[in-house]
Amino acid sequence: MPDISELLEQASPREATIRVCLSGDAGAELEALESEVGQLGEWQPTSLGEANPVFELQERIEVARQRVRESAVEFRFRALGHRAYSNLLAAHPAPEGSKEPYDAGTFLPAVLAACCVEPSLTPAQVDRLLDVVNDGTARTLFAAALAVNEEPSPLPFS
Repeated sequence: MPDISELLEQASPREATIRVCLSGDAGAELEALESEVGQLGEWQPTSLGEANPVFELQERIEVARQRVRESAVEFRFRALGHRAYSNLLAAHPAPEGSKEPYDAGTFLPAVLAACCVEPSLTPAQVDRLLDVVNDGTARTLFAAALAVNEEPSPLPFS
């Protein structure tokens, strides 16, 4: 059986990386183009010289997808460790009657700032980020921060 001291020397906090698009206009453009393709249905030419409008739309969709990919940002999260995470939870107690174990309005931005290691975020930068992104993107970021601190590291099936 291995020595626990040796195992602890090899241990490291759980990490997770997610990508989010910070360009709302690029995402909207892509969604609009994809919706336009979906609305075309089965195209039938009315003359031999008529080109299928889907081809031009597909080219525009690829350009829009590239723009979304280029505006996507990787956020890497690292677990705080059990004690530090518990202390952070205790610093943001849930309001009376809440079903959450914390005050979501203060704890979620705090945990985001505390465990996002790339890019490094100050609490002020988290506030600015949350003023720009929509609720779905904010929830994705919060979920990643919570997951690295609350979920066990995955083990592959043998």
